[in-house]
Amino acid sequence: MKDDTVVILGCGPVGLLSIKWAAFMGAKRIIAVDNVDYRLKHARLYGVETINFEEYDNTGEHIKEITHGGADVVIDCVGMDGKKSTIEKVETVLKLQGGSKSAIEIASQSVRKGGTVVLVGVYGSKYNMFPLGDFFSRNITLKMGQCPAHAYVDRIMNLIKSDKFDATDIITHRLPLSKGKQAYEIFDKKIDNCIKVILKPGL
Repeated sequence: MKDDTVVILGCGPVGLLSIKWAAFMGAKRIIAVDNVDYRLKHARLYGVETINFEEYDNTGEHIKEITHGGADVVIDCVGMDGKKSTIEKVETVLKLQGGSKSAIEIASQSVRKGGTVVLVGVYGSKYNMFPLGDFFSRNITLKMGQCPAHAYVDRIMNLIKSDKFDATDIITHRLPLSKGKQAYEIFDKKIDNCIKVILKPGL
């Protein structure tokens, strides 16, 4: 990832930490994409470029243009909870589709030939019109799956303990465990500029 151009789709807690890790690993250029203003504002604190995808008719093509051919790596931190089209809303209700694939479509358009797309966001079961041909014809490497946390936790904890990496600046709310339901509501409905809630039994 050193000297790569990296696009991060989604500026929630996973996306924001992905931005920080991309910078930590030496990415040359990082572009963060979301449609929530306060999340984009937080991303800009890291010194990266930001794009509100609602300001463009085709965000993927815009990214391809400003990166002169596409990003080396696109990391989808959105998953099935991305913005759904009307058709996707109907298909999801009818169980014909596992949610939105809007981030996948942006990724397929904004990655360079021979680049890599990483699906970190969680996806459901079936997806109609998945852009497999676009990935295949341009020799795109796809990586995806649940994070094998056990393989990384010790290394990450050592970096945090030695003050080489700060994973705490995304925390916006700290609540007692007894207010777990409220915490999920604050996060889900994006109340009070919420990015990450920490629940502590002792509060």
